[in-house]
Amino acid sequence: MLKRVIHNLGKADKDDAARLEPPELAKEGGHGDHWGCVVRSAEEGDLLAFIGRVVREVEQPKIFEARGAGVAACSPGEKLRACVLMKDERIASAYPEAQGGAVWPVTVKEVTPWANGIEGQITGDCYGATVSFFDTRFYANRRRYKVGESYNFYINAFAYTLGLASDMEVDTDMGAKVSLKGAYAYMPASLGNPGADIDDYWFHSPLDGDVSEAELAGKEMLVYPIIMAIPQDHELHVALYVARHLLGEGIEEAAPGVDLEGFLWLQGYLQEA
Repeated sequence: MLKRVIHNLGKADKDDAARLEPPELAKEGGHGDHWGCVVRSAEEGDLLAFIGRVVREVEQPKIFEARGAGVAACSPGEKLRACVLMKDERIASAYPEAQGGAVWPVTVKEVTPWANGIEGQITGDCYGATVSFFDTRFYANRRRYKVGESYNFYINAFAYTLGLASDMEVDTDMGAKVSLKGAYAYMPASLGNPGADIDDYWFHSPLDGDVSEAELAGKEMLVYPIIMAIPQDHELHVALYVARHLLGEGIEEAAPGVDLEGFLWLQGYLQEA
């Protein structure tokens, strides 16, 4: 039920069908799975009440350009917040957003707008590795991006699942088997799951430091610093946010250097000059 209700926050309203921007490139999108990284399905009512409070109690709403009056209402929070997007005084979308974090230099290869015209995803090149992520501030910056240009983005992630990594071996071109350790295995989750999106990833990464805590929607979140990949010997660090109910067995005892694995949703936003 949670997925079905929240998934619709991010899709275009039928009444707005003629106003999509741009309609020829529009992609349906939603955040049901993403809110599942924070709350349980049984807590759907609490989540919807929380989103309503964000809209009613916002102190500094952000106005943005859209076909219709656009407003972004965000909950207070140092590390995490909820972002609620409205068009013409109607809620168009709501999603969890991490703030700050590691900065990745990305050369934009493709911009994928969603059907509501105010959300989208970025695909680009980072030290030779192809990466795609949901742009949490697409509504404000969507017209600034140019294909082929490079930008710095704050990058973070939310875990769908997280557990201790199992020992793995891979076959090399020479026929030898190599033990897989560290941040040398990450791939789009869509390769093995047709329901995954371009910003979903399977990862096998080392814990890069001590675990800390954060809070969102009244729920405790744990923050696992990981190295997601090492393209061209450049470590791509990510703060991975995970709800306690998604932790695998033994994961809470993991020490820095231990390999973790799971599925994550990658998000980011433009670092202002």
